Formats: sequence, structure tokens, C-alpha cells
Amino acid sequence: MALYVPAGARRKRLVLVGVLALLAGLLIGYVVGRATSPGLEDAVAGVQDVALDATAALRRIPIEYEQAVAGEGGESTETITEAIDRAEQLLDDAYAEAIWLADDAHEATDPAFDELRQLVEDEVPPAEFDAAIETLVAEVATTFAVEP
Repeated sequence: MALYVPAGARRKRLVLVGVLALLAGLLIGYVVGRATSPGLEDAVAGVQDVALDATAALRRIPIEYEQAVAGEGGESTETITEAIDRAEQLLDDAYAEAIWLADDAHEATDPAFDELRQLVEDEVPPAEFDAAIETLVAEVATTFAVEP
């Protein structure tokens, strides 16, 4: 024996099932999204990696500088300045991504890059140049809480 279900009741059930399915989908999507989205720790680690790349780039420069001063290895003041520019760009990228730092946080390191360029131009002894690099590396390490 067949039961007659009025069209209005069928429509109500269909709408109810649709609303429940929509709510279940939204809930599942929210839970999966929260579980897989990168968090603050991931963002901080990414910025710290970029800052470490900048310190590594800075620490390579004294070797190139020493070769340039000695006239070896094909290094010149131009290649040293380009290396400084690359390191500064890496650090600028780290500052741009570090939204938790103050907007003027880069002012602690920007003058050091100008000083490095001046030291290259003045052709100071390698030990003096190396000391300036290490001072800058220490400042970056402090700012980004990394151990170079």
C-alpha cells in the first residue's frame, strides 16, 4: 500500500535536508581549513629563515672582500657592492614579511649597509670590514631572534 505524502511536506523535507547538508559541509570545511592553515609559528619560522639567508649572505662577503683587496679571485668593489645589495634585499624581504615588527625596525640595520658600502669604497683593512659585518649580523640575529 502506497502512502500519499503531500507536495508541501516533501518540499519541507527537501529544504530541511538541503539546509542540514549545507551546515554539515560548512562545519567540515571550517574544521579542515583550521587544521591545515599555516599559523603564526609557520609565519615566524619563514621570516626567520629569510633573515638567516641574509646573515649567510653577509657572512660570505668578507671572503670576497679579502680577495678583492688582495686582487685575487676576480673580485672587485663592484661585485662586493652587489653582494651587499643582495643581502640587503633579503633583509628587506624579511622585514616586509615580519608584520609583528615595528614599521621602523629596519632603521637599526639600514645605516649599517651604507657603512659597509663606504668601507668597500675606502678599501679598509679586511679585519675592519669583517668586524662591521659581524656587528650587522649580530643586529639581525637580535632583531629576528635567530642564531646565525
